[in-house]
Amino acid sequence: MKRNVIPRAALSAAAAFGFSGSPAVAASIWTEGESASPASVQRHPWWYDKVKKDLLSGGDWLSNFGPKEGTGEYALQVPGDGAYTLWIRANPLQAKLDFSVGGGPWVAVDFKETRGQQNIAEDNKPDMRFIAWVKAGVVDLKKGTTIVKFRMTSANSHHGGLDCFVLTTDPFVPQGIVRPDAVAAAGPADWFPLMPDDDRFSAESVIDLSSLNHVPAGRFGPVIADGSKLRFADGREPVKLWGVGADFSVKTPREQSLQRIKYLRKHGINYVRQHPVFDTVATDGKIDPAKLAEYDWWFAELKKAGIYSCWSVFYHFPVSARDGYPEELFNELEPLGKSGLRDTYGIIQMAPQLWDLRLKALTALLDHRNPHTGLRYADDPALATVEFQNEDCIFFWNPLGELSNPDTKKWPLHAKLLRQGFAAWVRERYKDDAGVKAAWGRFNESLDSGELTLMGPYDMDAKGIRGRLPGQTKRAGDQIRFMTEMQRGLYDKTEKAVRATGFKAQTVTTNWLGGSSLVDQANIYTDTIGSMIDRHNYAGGGAGGHNIHEGAIYADSHLGKPGKYLFSIGFKQVGDKPFSLSEWTMCPPNQWKLEAAPIMAFYGMGLQGWDAALHFAQGGSRLGDGWPGMRSYSTDTPHYMGQFPALAFAVRKGHFKEAPVVAARTAAPERLFSGTPAWAQNYYDGKTQVNSPGAVPDEMFAVGRVTVDFNGGESGQTDAGTFWDEGAKTITSATGELVWDYGRETILVKSAKTQGVIGKAAGRAINLPGVSVETSTEFVSLLFTPLDDQPLAESRHVLITALARDRQSGAKYSEDGTKLEAVGTAPLLLEPVQAVIRLKGAKPSQIRALDYQGVPKKGGITPQADGTFTIDGTSTAYYYEVKR
Repeated sequence: MKRNVIPRAALSAAAAFGFSGSPAVAASIWTEGESASPASVQRHPWWYDKVKKDLLSGGDWLSNFGPKEGTGEYALQVPGDGAYTLWIRANPLQAKLDFSVGGGPWVAVDFKETRGQQNIAEDNKPDMRFIAWVKAGVVDLKKGTTIVKFRMTSANSHHGGLDCFVLTTDPFVPQGIVRPDAVAAAGPADWFPLMPDDDRFSAESVIDLSSLNHVPAGRFGPVIADGSKLRFADGREPVKLWGVGADFSVKTPREQSLQRIKYLRKHGINYVRQHPVFDTVATDGKIDPAKLAEYDWWFAELKKAGIYSCWSVFYHFPVSARDGYPEELFNELEPLGKSGLRDTYGIIQMAPQLWDLRLKALTALLDHRNPHTGLRYADDPALATVEFQNEDCIFFWNPLGELSNPDTKKWPLHAKLLRQGFAAWVRERYKDDAGVKAAWGRFNESLDSGELTLMGPYDMDAKGIRGRLPGQTKRAGDQIRFMTEMQRGLYDKTEKAVRATGFKAQTVTTNWLGGSSLVDQANIYTDTIGSMIDRHNYAGGGAGGHNIHEGAIYADSHLGKPGKYLFSIGFKQVGDKPFSLSEWTMCPPNQWKLEAAPIMAFYGMGLQGWDAALHFAQGGSRLGDGWPGMRSYSTDTPHYMGQFPALAFAVRKGHFKEAPVVAARTAAPERLFSGTPAWAQNYYDGKTQVNSPGAVPDEMFAVGRVTVDFNGGESGQTDAGTFWDEGAKTITSATGELVWDYGRETILVKSAKTQGVIGKAAGRAINLPGVSVETSTEFVSLLFTPLDDQPLAESRHVLITALARDRQSGAKYSEDGTKLEAVGTAPLLLEPVQAVIRLKGAKPSQIRALDYQGVPKKGGITPQADGTFTIDGTSTAYYYEVKR
């Protein structure tokens, strides 16, 4: 019978655990905030106290919201003399909380570094009802009674909330409502808690891949494009960049940033994305020398660690009235807070004057000399990629949906300018109204008006032109041509300016998509100005959007149909250019998200031959607490960072062959401007997979490379019958190294070196070239990595990564898994993988479970006479080391 290994006992007002005299063994005093006596607080029962009390330690908290400060006093029985660490679980948001111990002075709690911060508002509104742990310091206590006081003096209505606090001499790491003595022994099927702390970087860690990174980054020259591959200028072999979005903040202490770099390097990362660079180094819309100096230091430290950088330079680029943009146009840009700055997002692709302001900032950054490296950024080979614009293009709903709306209230003057621009372009092409009518067939406007109606993404649908101008296919084609020339012209100007600085590595125009599959094809074409094609895509998540809260979730797995959801983005790979994903993830609370990272590594970076991948988004210097930050995007969990040692090793060591092209869609640029699709394309609209008649089947993703080209050649598709058994619902890759059994929702990983099974493999005997496995766990990612880089059957040193589902403590799903009924709180619970394993070849001489930092645990696992051994929840581990 399964049981929760973190019992929630009835919690007393103050608990001191069985100690007398000096605490020769660890002592902890856990105190509930609501047990204060006396207490002087003003409760706010109809808002501030409307919180999820099941996430609070004793089911309540001490809270204050009113015109007076709130106070609480606690008489504690200290079991023995000692230095006690004070941990406090309180509301950190815009809060000012002070404490006093033993009659001492008031000390302000510093909330800069919190653990397990979580929104606990009943209605999930992101106002100020949050909770988090914070380490307040170390205090010397004497045996006997000690008085501890708290005071709430926040600027906003003296607000504050105190859940509990702990004074401890134990090496305690707080997680949710779990007490220092609460973790029990685990059984084979028991979900076990992840209690992460700062990495010790032990020399004994088996998962440390730091040695894979050559140092410094750039040692072999800039990262250049060689056809569809990346390589170092001074090297001959293709290079793979495996990384994360790891935004640096100038507010982060350098010591913590150095810890983070070591943590990234240890997990096999050789590439990080800074997003957006300009916002990191600017104040009030201008480059700030002090902030730039801090970023210079960070970049140089990454370089020392062998980690290359990707610059996402701009997102919501700000401008001020002093920048010279016409006042009437400036005034309809979106305000950015109270700074007087305005946002150019959505407009900048149609506004050359704004684009030029930004281009000036970009070239200034590239010309800046980093004092720590002695190099201009343009000359530094550790800068691998410069991305012109994050998630923006003229073809997307924002801006084209608004700019094409004749009644738009958002950008009316900009919309008029675009209509005028289109009219001028049409006049240049067709001379007069008669010429336009001859070309379009219908024309009920006049060029003499100086402007023409625009179609939006909805109107320019791949199935046919609809909306305000239904059936006007040729007109749609001309509008697409007009916008293509406009956007491509800006990209071309930027590419030339960037190269003029001397920059030799990769450029990316944008990573975004068109608002329909028809206009998206032209958008991809504009992106070929850059040296590398880049895209973003996501799957999973739910009602919380960017955050996690109760409600419906996108509960599907990728394994029932290859090439859908997250991986549909691969169908936009341009055949003669490197391909990158600079943002990708499968979001919690989807229960099957552990499948995403292995598919990205083995199918994306391996079979499809993609060149770079940056998981979105990495944020700390260790594994996070629960679902970190209750955000939909986090690398710092076992399902992502926990699998990275195995995946990075396979990707960077080339364990998987790139397949030949099995579906090539080609078109001359002229074909993009016909008003009909140049090729049929299925696509993921962010919620569902949309199928198009005649499109390359999604399943071809599991066979081999799928590409697009604009060279006017012949489109073609390999007969997949050799690889695809539609009756059995299995697809064997063209390389023979991967088998996608979409009928049983399982992937078999069968390269000579890295092997494993992903998905619903319970109750089946899995026979791979170097290992046989039988698991009783419903859904697994069970990977075998030969750390000596030998074929698995011959390897003498094997890392096993064994992960199943996760959930926060107290989280609850509906019976059908389509709804999150309770979010729970930290710690994260991991379902153990229960499996019987036999590695082919020599019998293991040593089998050890490893902790989450890869350090061997005490004891070992004894194999049977034939070498068979069992892993399960009694090890409370997801890493295992095998030597033979």
